Amino acid sequence: MKFSKPITDIIRERTSWRTYYPELLKEDVKGEIEKILKQDSLVSPFNSKTGNCRFEIVSVLEFDPNEQKKLGTYGMISGAQEFIVGASEKSEYYKVNFGYLMELIILKVTDLGLGTCWLGGTFNRTIFSKKINCKAEEVIPAITPIGTPAKRRSREKIIRRMIQAKKRKPWEEIFFNTNFQNPLSNENLNEYSTILEMVRLGPSAGNKQPWRIIKEENRNVFHFYVKYPEGKLAANYRPFVKLDMGIATCHFDLTAKEYGIKGGWHFTKPDIPLPENLDYIVTWKSE
Repeated sequence: MKFSKPITDIIRERTSWRTYYPELLKEDVKGEIEKILKQDSLVSPFNSKTGNCRFEIVSVLEFDPNEQKKLGTYGMISGAQEFIVGASEKSEYYKVNFGYLMELIILKVTDLGLGTCWLGGTFNRTIFSKKINCKAEEVIPAITPIGTPAKRRSREKIIRRMIQAKKRKPWEEIFFNTNFQNPLSNENLNEYSTILEMVRLGPSAGNKQPWRIIKEENRNVFHFYVKYPEGKLAANYRPFVKLDMGIATCHFDLTAKEYGIKGGWHFTKPDIPLPENLDYIVTWKSE
């Protein structure tokens, strides 16, 4: 997928917008987005591990008045008239795959100057599933509003403050050298320092940032792990952490490609002792 400017700029620019001007997308813009949702370049490293995954634009005006009241964004989204809705067949990697593809779409939409916001729990799955004719084997992991961002309101500032939206974990908590006992220094990593920084800046449910990455000693090999949430709200966020891992792999993959670094994704779990509440996801190796 082509972008109009460096992917690092777009990743830094992307933010979650919850307040929109109540207007439909212009037809030419909507047409361009529909092409993005259908083009062959909408692929991920996990395609071979999953079933069908598809995306559609759905307008609020397509719902009858009673349904419009039940879309279920629970006051989190205001003014949005259109949504990108994705459906996926269930499989071992379907959430990671979906997360990668949805973030790829969101970054492209950001490049077009539009606003988005990941929604994993605060929407009515039944109504949206019916609207896009979900099959029995399909589920909707997440949706995003899409439109022109309005000026931020106090309510939105409160939400962002509650989840500490701009805060990110420090390097030593998420990136490691050889094993989970040795934090990875960002010195002498060359382009990989920026690549990992783009992962660090990724959005995540509740801003929990569940990605953990181990770099092998003296090799450009990176093992991705998911850290499951703990505490009172763990059950609220656990269903979404693999979507977040899709976002992390998307940022890594796109940035590496922008730097012209050749590499591939592999699914062989390394023999590295794991702390509790961590699972292996995937490995990236340079060629």
